[in-house]
Amino acid sequence: MQYIIRNTHENYTSINNAFTQDKSLEPATIGILTVILTNKPDWVVYPEEIARRLNISRRTVDRHFKILERSGYLLSVRISHGRGNGTEFKRFFSDTPMTDSYKTYLKNKLIEELSTGILEE
Repeated sequence: MQYIIRNTHENYTSINNAFTQDKSLEPATIGILTVILTNKPDWVVYPEEIARRLNISRRTVDRHFKILERSGYLLSVRISHGRGNGTEFKRFFSDTPMTDSYKTYLKNKLIEELSTGILEE
């Protein structure tokens, strides 16, 4: 008998169970990462949008982003637009912890795409 029923035909996201079973993550951290991972892969994550969607404060989102970064599920890269032109963050999320070598690969790929002005999707 099937006790867990899933409608996999519409509005369905397949994610790895690794982060849902990671004891270093708080339940709210798992919830925030789940909300993020249910979006399209090229969706740009803005903490303000996550806070709005979940009806929580930006401070709460920032706290859980720090947990995700510490645990390897989030890589944040600060991009400078030159003196006086501000900075922005590019955030990469994964449903499994990223290795240091994969984080380096992502950073190098981002630098390459920013230098050519062509962002791959």
